[in-house]
Amino acid sequence: MPLILRRPIRRPLILRPSATTKSTPSYPAFPLTQNDHRFYFSTIPVGDLYPYCFVSRRDEDPEAGFQRTLNISRAEDIARYLAKGTGSIPTNIVLSAQEHAQLNYDSRAKTLSFNRVEKSFLVLDGQHRLLGYHLCKENHKKDLRVPVSIYVGLSRSTETSLFIDINTTQRGVPAALLLDIKQVANIENQMEQTLRQIFDRLNKDTRSPLVGKLSPSRSASGKISRVTFNRSLEPVLRLPLMLDVEDEARYSLVRNYLGALDAELENKKLLTRSSFFEAAFCVFDEAIRMATTTSGNAKQGSIQSVIRPIAKIDYTTLSDGNAKNISEAMKATIQKSISITSDMV
Repeated sequence: MPLILRRPIRRPLILRPSATTKSTPSYPAFPLTQNDHRFYFSTIPVGDLYPYCFVSRRDEDPEAGFQRTLNISRAEDIARYLAKGTGSIPTNIVLSAQEHAQLNYDSRAKTLSFNRVEKSFLVLDGQHRLLGYHLCKENHKKDLRVPVSIYVGLSRSTETSLFIDINTTQRGVPAALLLDIKQVANIENQMEQTLRQIFDRLNKDTRSPLVGKLSPSRSASGKISRVTFNRSLEPVLRLPLMLDVEDEARYSLVRNYLGALDAELENKKLLTRSSFFEAAFCVFDEAIRMATTTSGNAKQGSIQSVIRPIAKIDYTTLSDGNAKNISEAMKATIQKSISITSDMV
């Protein structure tokens, strides 16, 4: 029988990674150079980012720190907002890659990778947003992707300079505009809706002393902004005497009060000064109750007789812009004007 030589069966060689070897994750990224600065745009899952970020706070590092103290409640608000599942935060968190991060950009794959080591990225802007993303993941298991801009090759002095630039050149949207457009976004609560309706009506009503003197979406000299108006009138609308009346009567009461002030004030410009306006509504409850007690009604003429003494105060002697000081002077003047005669007791 012929001898048949069989070749040994060669099994394919399989390379298995050692237990200590870990692949380095990479993330789609876009490079950009502005003047002398190089940075990358990317989105990274918060679980892959948060553990490797740090903040240099001034109170912790007086020598080289520059960030403000963290406001935990603000970060928790952001986390709750993200957890609802309907909101989004498109604004980039700004980071500075430290040397030991060994940030690497693959120009062919257009991806970014880095060493997963402690303090790889210094947070230049967005510490509250970053913590909000992290808290959302911890509490709601949502590993959301975080939009980031990552600078490379910065010195600490340049990092600090960029922090100053970011926080002095950026301007937030005026609070008055945000209030003004809440109706468009369908996110007004009942109180905000009521305040808006009264504000808009007073600004158009020819019988209102504030017609044309209210500024809906921004602060303007010689006008009352929606922010000041809401801050002044919200406490008034929560008073028991205001909760018991219909919308039309509530509006008339506010207009009567403003009309009484306008009629008695020699300096009409006071009514559109924020501090005076806010202070005037601090004594609204007392003035209306005195008018109804002494005259039996809250018409403009009855209110005028009550607030007449406060119209004669020399407001130039009071701290400008301090509504508390002005309201205390008003209250003291009203109370002083109350007199008791022998036939009353």
